[in-house]
Amino acid sequence: MNMMSLSSPATAVHRVLLFSPSTHPSTFPTLTPFFHKFKSHKSPFFTIRNCTSITAKPSSHFRKNRPPNPNPDPKLTALRRLFSNSDVSIDAYIIPSQDAHQSEFIAECYGRRAYISGFTGSAGTAVVTNDKAALWTDGRYFLQAEKQLNSNWILMRAGNPGVPTTSEWLNEVLAPGARVGIDPFLFTSDAAEELKQVISEKNHELVYLYNSNLVDEIWKEARPESPNKPVRVHDLKYAGLDVASKLSTLRSELVKAGSSAIIVSALDEIAWLLNLRGSDIPHSPVVYAYLIVEIDGAKLFIDNSKVTEEVDAHLKKANIEIRPYNSIISEIENLAARGAALWLDTSSVNAAIVNAYKAACDRYYQNYKSKHTTRSKGFDKSNENSGVPFAVQKLSPVSLAKAIKNEAELNGMQGCHLRNYRSSTRAMHWTHPFSY
Repeated sequence: MNMMSLSSPATAVHRVLLFSPSTHPSTFPTLTPFFHKFKSHKSPFFTIRNCTSITAKPSSHFRKNRPPNPNPDPKLTALRRLFSNSDVSIDAYIIPSQDAHQSEFIAECYGRRAYISGFTGSAGTAVVTNDKAALWTDGRYFLQAEKQLNSNWILMRAGNPGVPTTSEWLNEVLAPGARVGIDPFLFTSDAAEELKQVISEKNHELVYLYNSNLVDEIWKEARPESPNKPVRVHDLKYAGLDVASKLSTLRSELVKAGSSAIIVSALDEIAWLLNLRGSDIPHSPVVYAYLIVEIDGAKLFIDNSKVTEEVDAHLKKANIEIRPYNSIISEIENLAARGAALWLDTSSVNAAIVNAYKAACDRYYQNYKSKHTTRSKGFDKSNENSGVPFAVQKLSPVSLAKAIKNEAELNGMQGCHLRNYRSSTRAMHWTHPFSY
């Protein structure tokens, strides 16, 4: 049997062994005449003689026939041990890259996928079952993942032909009726609903583990501390608009949509809306926080140790109260209890918040029905004036407003590009002083 290994320069991360099982050889001419045609006297890069037909085996063949690993990963062993706990009881666990705000780049203490897998790229999803572990990442990180994953892990090259999605793979490897666990704070509501729908095709159940993250349970003392650097006020000469003006515009959008409150969870949106900057994530001037804006006030959920006197005064000037970061769920439930119509961007807000609000609304409706007769006309989920809570599911208006730059922001962008150009020119001159 003839065999050769080919490596394409365009896709250097893929090395495919090509086998030739056929017993009927087909002769290919040497490539030497090709070079003579173009008057080249150099030897050809390769010559193919008497090569039989070749067939590439799909990646699924190697995944299914992968031998068991003789050296178990202690982290995976510890994680799987938690699967059987009475308050967990799952057959698989999904560990995404994101934090509770769906940031691609995150603080080190939230790098759960990197900790459990060893892969440190910014994008990827790990899935662990009782006997398998797989990691999905995109083409930017194929080479890095190959180097960093140990032999306990299967690398899934997302986007390549024949590579299943996480939900498709779970349907393939799990017995029907399995329980798949996630941390609902780390998935958007839309992503969790899509996952739930796909795995239900095999009667799998999506289990929301609200009380703890399983990776945190085994990370313990080795887990880095949460960032605690102080927040700073973004100067108005760079922001262009003060906080009061931005909040006024946002409240106008709430009224148009028939909403009385909005939850903002994207960190860049909070930083822009409140003219605040932080240092919680390397190379990103944001701070971990949630923001709830109502018609007559606002609340910022943040670690109070990061709030300086200047920031406190800055927030009070805009009538913004400070609340503990971890009290966001209880406040969401309070909004429902008060009959708020909450604007929810389910494509960016995590499933824990959305589910908490919906559950609180359901409790409100049940209590309302038990206290009122069917003749009451006040019970109307679609009427914002009815005094009962309901969700307004729309894309965040802050994202669009942030994208439309004012004059100060445009000047700042131009200045940034000029500074970058000067730095690049100096660097090129330093490396090649006689080329310019």
